[in-house]
Amino acid sequence: MYTKEDIVQIVEKEQIEFIRVEFLDYAGLTRGRTIRPSQLKNAMEKGVNFSKSIMSFDCFDEMISNASYGPNDGDFFAVPDPNTFAILPYRKNTARMLCDLVDENGDPWEGCPRSVLKRLLAEVETLLGGKMYMAFEQEAYLLKEQDGKIVPADNSHCFSTDGVDIQEDFVQDFVYSLEKMGVETEQVSSEYGPGQLEVNLKYAPALKATDDQVTFMHLFKQIAKDKGMIGTLMPKPFQHLAGNGLHVHISIYDDSGDNIFQDTTDPRGLDLSEKAYHYIGGLLKHGASLIAIGAPSINSYKRMQPGSWAPAHICYGAGNRSVLVRVPEKARTRRFEFRGADGTCNPYLLAACLVASGLHGIQNRMDPGEAVDVDVSKLSDAELKERDITWGPRSLSEAIGYLSQDTILAETIGRSIWEEFIKLKRSEWDKYSRQVSEWELRLFSERY
Repeated sequence: MYTKEDIVQIVEKEQIEFIRVEFLDYAGLTRGRTIRPSQLKNAMEKGVNFSKSIMSFDCFDEMISNASYGPNDGDFFAVPDPNTFAILPYRKNTARMLCDLVDENGDPWEGCPRSVLKRLLAEVETLLGGKMYMAFEQEAYLLKEQDGKIVPADNSHCFSTDGVDIQEDFVQDFVYSLEKMGVETEQVSSEYGPGQLEVNLKYAPALKATDDQVTFMHLFKQIAKDKGMIGTLMPKPFQHLAGNGLHVHISIYDDSGDNIFQDTTDPRGLDLSEKAYHYIGGLLKHGASLIAIGAPSINSYKRMQPGSWAPAHICYGAGNRSVLVRVPEKARTRRFEFRGADGTCNPYLLAACLVASGLHGIQNRMDPGEAVDVDVSKLSDAELKERDITWGPRSLSEAIGYLSQDTILAETIGRSIWEEFIKLKRSEWDKYSRQVSEWELRLFSERY
């Protein structure tokens, strides 16, 4: 744990000349400013000002038409968290700090997802007597431009060593850079698509794990760019190739180090405790809303298709990668994995909603039903109905429709965030809906 004084001393000792103060907006994009060392102490005490209106910008970097925050709504202040200080190994004399957003009185600003996550994690400790841990697994592509087209950077195969060998320079620089910034990796593998990698970040207390995912998002793109490639977390870059998912593992341990989600006398045979089942019940209850938060782009739903290893239905299962919530095999530590997200999300908002949904499930003793042990995509509509399995949203518009009805999440994360996120995503969907693609032009101009 660093203090403000520690950071000032490190900056002086390491001759840091530039400090980037950063946060994520509701579109999942990084916003920030660069300050000089002379401004660091004041920034850590009072924050760096930003117009609230920046939170009403969509992924097209345009302010939405019905924004809650405009030029007349003043500022919030980004206060760097000393524990997120990291020297950027790929930039000269530069460090980075992630921020909490506060209002003019120095209190947590109601529109700050990171502050919401911190508040909910404190509730976990109070209500459950334990600390929540998370681990993020991100899939991502390395691409290159060739003959005016964007294509995979190599022709590697799933789980083969050739992908890591071909991209050895990138992989090693990327992993070393993560480690230098305080982020541990557990494994890196060549994934299903050519040029696609999956990186498993080591589990950590939930706030630290989420900060680590934010660092991953920045670093993957930047290291790739420095090496003449395009690094992307885009959910579905190519119609005929595998998409990029984001999986979040969740566990809770008490002060004695015991796993609150484990019970070896579990009558259902999964070695899960009642609290674990109730937590899963909460995730399923809010499943469609969580998908809206975790897969919030127009491109996300081109990945979330039946039979694609991405969850198209709301259910859970043991060792089953076709479900929304997967419980790993009993040989592994008792936890579960939320599979309905991708790299276009705001990780703080996703983590906060995963905590909120789980707590709602525990507080209301929600039963998730029986685990699903088959490939859900192979079930007929009648079989889905018999098993009480529902479809997940099939488009961003449908997902936001579900989220707009989820008043429990609205009250838990705060209506200001909930309402602006919904408006922002509807704005993105409206813009997308007006686009005419080359495929449509060729098809309909020939047919009609």
